[in-house]
Amino acid sequence: AHGGGPSAYLGVAFLIAAVLVALPAADQLGAARGEEAGGRLDHLFVRGVSRNSWLVGRLSVAVVALAIAGLAAGLSAWVGAATQDSGVGLVSMLAAGINLVPPAVLLLGIGALVLGWAPRAASGVAYGLLAWSFLVELIGGILRINHWLLDTSVFHQMAAAPATGPDWSTNGALVGLGAVGALIGGIGFRRRDLAEA
Repeated sequence: AHGGGPSAYLGVAFLIAAVLVALPAADQLGAARGEEAGGRLDHLFVRGVSRNSWLVGRLSVAVVALAIAGLAAGLSAWVGAATQDSGVGLVSMLAAGINLVPPAVLLLGIGALVLGWAPRAASGVAYGLLAWSFLVELIGGILRINHWLLDTSVFHQMAAAPATGPDWSTNGALVGLGAVGALIGGIGFRRRDLAEA
């Protein structure tokens, strides 16, 4: 976020909100892995539930929850900003809230990719990527670090809304990459044996 005032402050504050919105994506992957490791998926799959429908349902619920969390973050921030007469409008705050969702969807897609092919690593990769992304953004905001390193953060391509307008084409690319990761993960999940413990 460049400049000053409430919009710049909120743009930086939304980085923290992006981490909080992405956290349920990592949690969902850990829970999915827990169901598999605990043997609970065996009981579902022998009753006729397909692997694809289970994974698609789980990821769909996660995406809806992420979208609701993003809207709630934008609405809550607007309420707080409105009580202080910040001059930041509801529409720009809701757009900033929706702007938080694509990095979380990308994290979910990467986690689903790992869940499909290397299930024991899925939870660690999801939480590790979340922590790494936040750390890189935090250090990158303080020090001048290489742009290649910054690009490893799922949050780096996110615009600092509402200080700047959301970049919807970049957000679409993040969601698309997440969908591709989930699709490739689904292929692996369908083909492999369940990995317990």
